[in-house]
Amino acid sequence: MRTTPTCLTCVLGDVYAAAQQVTPDVGIQLKVAKDCMEFLAQTFGHEQVPSYYITEVHRILKRDTGIAIPFEESRRQLNQVGLQIAERLQQQAERLEGLERFRFLATWALAGNSLDSRTVGIGYVFDPENTLQYLQGYVDRGLARDDLDQLYQLVQAETPILYIHDNVGEIALDKIFIQELRKSGCRVTSALRGGPITSDATLEDGRMVGMGAAVDRLIQAGPDTLGISWDEASPELREAMQQAPLIVAKGQANYYVFSEYRAQLPGEVFCLFTVKCQPVADVIGVQPKQAVGIFL
Repeated sequence: MRTTPTCLTCVLGDVYAAAQQVTPDVGIQLKVAKDCMEFLAQTFGHEQVPSYYITEVHRILKRDTGIAIPFEESRRQLNQVGLQIAERLQQQAERLEGLERFRFLATWALAGNSLDSRTVGIGYVFDPENTLQYLQGYVDRGLARDDLDQLYQLVQAETPILYIHDNVGEIALDKIFIQELRKSGCRVTSALRGGPITSDATLEDGRMVGMGAAVDRLIQAGPDTLGISWDEASPELREAMQQAPLIVAKGQANYYVFSEYRAQLPGEVFCLFTVKCQPVADVIGVQPKQAVGIFL
C-alpha cells in the first residue's frame, strides 16, 4: 500500500508527539518539527509506502535529540509486563485444545499489536492488571476480518513459517503463539529489527523475552526501520522471504510493505494487525481500531 495525501498529517503528528515525549526542550521539539517538514517537503509523494516516511522522520528525531533509544524505559516496561501477561495466558491455554487453543493464542498475539506506548492511552507506567484489561477489550471485540481457521489448516500441515514481529511487549505474546506453532510441527524463523525506532521490537528485545529459545532461527530483519523495509531488508530476510512457504506479518507497517510487494513473494502471506487509520480501513473494508487476520 502506497502513501496517500492524508498520511502527511499523520506522519508529522506522530513524530512531533514523540518529540514532546522524549524531550521537554521546546527548542529541540521545534527543530525536530522543522527538519521533518523540510524532509517531507522534498520527498513526500505516492511512490513510497507510508512506513518509509515514518522511519525517516523518527531517524531525524533521534539525530536532533541525541537520544539513541527513544522511549527506552517504556520499551523495557512493556517487555516485562508482556512476559507477565504471557505467563497467565499460557496457563489458561493449557485448558484448551486444537483449534480453540490456536485461536486463543493467535487472538491474544493480535491483541498485543495494540500495545504502543505512544498511542494506547494507558500512560507510561505499565502494570499487568491494567494492561491485561486493556488487551481483553480487543480480544472480546474479536476480528473484523478473520482468516485464522485457514491459517490453522496450514499450521496443521506443518508449513514452515517466517514470523515478522512488530512491537515491544507484543513480542512476549508472539512468543507463546510461536511455541504453539512449533508444537504443531512448524519450523519458525523469527525476524526482528536491528535497531530501535518508535516501539518496534529489536533483536535485543527478543533476547529480553526469551525469543531465541522459542524459535528455530532468529534473524535480523534490517536496521532501525518501522516495520520491515523492502529496500533496507537484510540479506537474511530477503532470502527467508523468498524461501518461506508462509509469512506471518504483525502490524500495520508490515502490511504496507507486504501488500505493496505481494506479487514478488512466492509463498502465502498472512497479516495480523490492528487497523490504525482510515486509508487502510477503506482498503480492507473495516473500521479503524478493528483487528484483522487476513491472507493477502
